[in-house]
Amino acid sequence: MIARKHIIGIICIAIVLFVACKKDPTEHLLELDLLSHGMPIVIKAPENPEIRKMDLILTKDLTVVKGDDYSVQIFESEAYTRDVGAVKSRVLGEVKSNPYFFAIVQDDPAGFIYESRVDSNYTNYGFRHVRIQADKEYVFQQGLRGKFTLDAIKMMYAAVQ
Repeated sequence: MIARKHIIGIICIAIVLFVACKKDPTEHLLELDLLSHGMPIVIKAPENPEIRKMDLILTKDLTVVKGDDYSVQIFESEAYTRDVGAVKSRVLGEVKSNPYFFAIVQDDPAGFIYESRVDSNYTNYGFRHVRIQADKEYVFQQGLRGKFTLDAIKMMYAAVQ
């Protein structure tokens, strides 16, 4: 009976340590309110990022960049549906139509992380996250410049959720 109590105690300690050691990938990031740049969105970003804005005909494009490991691009357009799943499905179809698309790494109700491969020597990761706010649709993704590791993509993906 004592041995059983010790085993249960050891299991409880292991679970507590596992949960305590699980790191938040955005712990080093700060909240960034993008309202002053025309988008009523708050994300997490490194301190003093560069923010680039383009107003296109049907959409706004805002990119938040800092260093080689943080580049988040946000597209804002009119929302034609309030169904986040439908928008995510459309965006997923667009990503899967890329000839270099390889696999979905993580799939969530409002977004996903994916892997692209040009060949066996070149692997890149990306993400999409969808948010509908009022009458606007926001699609978040990694910036188009650069090659990102899975860890960098997971950090940016967590930063926009």
